[in-house]
Amino acid sequence: MPDGVRRRPTQRRSAERFERLLDACAELLAEAGHDALTTRDVAHRAGVPIGTLYQFFDGKSGLLDELAMRNLAILAGRVRERLASEPARTWADAAVMVYEESLALRRSVPAFFVADFRDTGAIDQGLVRRIDAEMAARMYELGTREAGLPPLPDHERVLLVAITASDGLLRLAYQSAEDGDPAVIALGARLLRAYFTDLASGQ
Repeated sequence: MPDGVRRRPTQRRSAERFERLLDACAELLAEAGHDALTTRDVAHRAGVPIGTLYQFFDGKSGLLDELAMRNLAILAGRVRERLASEPARTWADAAVMVYEESLALRRSVPAFFVADFRDTGAIDQGLVRRIDAEMAARMYELGTREAGLPPLPDHERVLLVAITASDGLLRLAYQSAEDGDPAVIALGARLLRAYFTDLASGQ
């Protein structure tokens, strides 16, 4: 995935500014949406000069790319912790686990990308595809290396289908109810379990 970061901070003060910029980007994305998001507003919200933002990022797309990667790291960490105490015996188990952790983050992290990047209006579809591809790669690594699950045939396509379907259902759930329609959310877990169970039976 292309890196939108021009320079990664090495000193503590710079690292704090870097994180503040990402926090501000997430807050504004959640409040106003993608179209209204500007680098000037992000810098102002973060309390840093606009020049500092451009020292770190190549602009709005760079901020969004890096925010997505930070969110992915949070998701992967949560899934890894859960796998340590709740082993996934099948890909269906693992998929539902990722879905549930994604939903929990959707409810607690501003502009968590799995749903919010699709909730806030128009966005670069190339960015959405890059995020989904990176998520598929990371989740496959977690499944095979951390959970010890067998390799999936054509794993990138298989996981992209699962990610796209579950994201669509989460978007529908939040369009239907402010806190997410429980029936639609439950359907997402059932869909994933049926999808991966069917794949396993066909191998």
